[in-house]
Amino acid sequence: MSTVLWANRLRDGVVESDTRDKYALYRYSRKLDSVCKRSSGLSFAQLCDTTDLRVNLEDISLPDGMSSTDELMAREGVWQPAEEVVRMLAAALAEIREKKMRFGLLKNEYETVVAELEESLCYAEAAANEGAQFNFSVVM
Repeated sequence: MSTVLWANRLRDGVVESDTRDKYALYRYSRKLDSVCKRSSGLSFAQLCDTTDLRVNLEDISLPDGMSSTDELMAREGVWQPAEEVVRMLAAALAEIREKKMRFGLLKNEYETVVAELEESLCYAEAAANEGAQFNFSVVM
């Protein structure tokens, strides 16, 4: 089992997840954080919520009345306005494409990173159109 990111949106207290695994975004999250800070002034790392990971790894019980980590993440998770996320992801994509950045030592995962960022950008745009919040949850 590997650790991945899932894109999420929060609207009216309800979390909706794009459950497509974003392994490359998780794997290169430090590099993406640097790219995002440089290109937009925003932090990729500050979008990553660890609620699900902490509940699963630390054997934390959900509060009474909650049946999923999504409910806990909705209430206590890390969220950003989707409009800001759209700006951040678009700026990062532009820089990555312009510089043809390499991701990986032995194998260049540039195409995978770009595809996962494009997918996430589309999801963030849909969230922005709904006036929702956005995050990436770290899922194992």
